Amino acid sequence: TVYVPDEWEVPREKITLLRELGQGSFGMVYEGIAKDIVKGEPETRVAVKTVNESASLRERIEFLNEASVMKGFSCHHVVRLLGVVSKGQPTLVVMELMAHGDLKSYLRSLRPDAENNPGRPPPTLREMIQMAAEIADGMAYLNAKKFVHRDLAARNCMVAEDFTVKIGDFGMTRDIYETDYYRKGGKGLLPVRWMAPESLKDGVFTTYSDVW
Repeated sequence: TVYVPDEWEVPREKITLLRELGQGSFGMVYEGIAKDIVKGEPETRVAVKTVNESASLRERIEFLNEASVMKGFSCHHVVRLLGVVSKGQPTLVVMELMAHGDLKSYLRSLRPDAENNPGRPPPTLREMIQMAAEIADGMAYLNAKKFVHRDLAARNCMVAEDFTVKIGDFGMTRDIYETDYYRKGGKGLLPVRWMAPESLKDGVFTTYSDVW
């Protein structure tokens, strides 16, 4: 399917890349500044996904189509798409910035023996329950939208500046934790250690297998 620019298209000159955040499933992810992308904000800190220069046309279209899925989402506990730059190169997808990164890395950094401990104590039971409730709310929203995530895990949940946890955008963190996946002939990468039995056995993915 060919990607057609729409009202989500953002002029390239409104996006400034600041620093690398990590490698995404299609290319590098950056922190950046976007002008006039959020109503009432002249400038907004954002996450910007890119596609590798070596990517094929098919991969570029897949990248844009993956972003297009998020155009229909509007939930406080699902990471928000802000815009797309599809005209010219490189192709960019602009997301809300989740300042504390993915939940897996964030929780590991709070271990008392962690080298990069930010000086905060590990989360309390109450905070852990709050995180779980926020993730459950995001998944309930996706379920209501008839969307199957297929890869719910701590590495795919993101932590905002105010420590709200949101379901991560789909595919952004896949390469960072590549050892968590197994490539099944022609079917891409599968997170075998966390998959529901019916997904492993029959390749069936549903809203039930998302939360099994």
